[in-house]
Amino acid sequence: MPLKDKRRLEYFFRDVCFLNAWAYTLLGSKPMSIHQYRKPWATLRYFLFHPEMKSILLECLWPPKFYELCHLLDPEQLKIQLGWDTLNRYISYFPYSRFALYTSDPSDEGIVVLTVIDKVKFIKIVEQHLEDFQHVLQAQTVTPEDLFDNKKLQTFLKDLNTNSLLGTVLGFGRENAQLFHKYRELNLPEWPLVSPWQDEELMHLEKLNQKTISFQPWDLSDLFYPPFVCDPHSEETQQLRQTYREERGKIIQYYEGKDIVEATLSLFNRE
Repeated sequence: MPLKDKRRLEYFFRDVCFLNAWAYTLLGSKPMSIHQYRKPWATLRYFLFHPEMKSILLECLWPPKFYELCHLLDPEQLKIQLGWDTLNRYISYFPYSRFALYTSDPSDEGIVVLTVIDKVKFIKIVEQHLEDFQHVLQAQTVTPEDLFDNKKLQTFLKDLNTNSLLGTVLGFGRENAQLFHKYRELNLPEWPLVSPWQDEELMHLEKLNQKTISFQPWDLSDLFYPPFVCDPHSEETQQLRQTYREERGKIIQYYEGKDIVEATLSLFNRE
């Protein structure tokens, strides 16, 4: 592998697997994970016309804050795009992989959603809640088994236009996904759903974000849990907490002492 490709994948895998939730799809029970980036020109426009840009620059420049300024100027969005493009080239070496990649069309704000799907787990959860997904399957005249085909799977994803179905395949629980959709439609002034993770765990995420901004060293213990909102008292949420905590330990154990690029690419070779 050329050094340029490896560096791009190192950055990309660190971002999507450890600072986000992809590792829980590649190694855990999560059927699907998403990430996003804003296209470079859209990012430039976003920063140039941001109403707080002047105050942000002043805060970085006086007194001088080198690390924060570097983070502001760092082309992070471009790095994500280059890493994604590189991964898509290498995934062609695994034609029988159980994993599929999907790229959405850019939104009006230039945001592109990146999706990794474990087809085995995805089909399993569709079959588990077949009644919920039946209208999408019937509209496309496909069966769950047909979703092993990448093109049919991508078409199916485009038609999952309700938050309840998306939340289910993202591994957040059927009840939590339906509640999220319900409360979002009601547009309530107070949000009745909360994070499934305790305050000290959320503080850990904030510390990780600060480490990233300041380019401080990080290690596998920084791996966080998949973020979502839930009914904290339901049996479904209790089970999800337990499952993701156990999977976090397995993910750390898998990556311990390994090259992140080689270790992650080898997962895409699974059938």
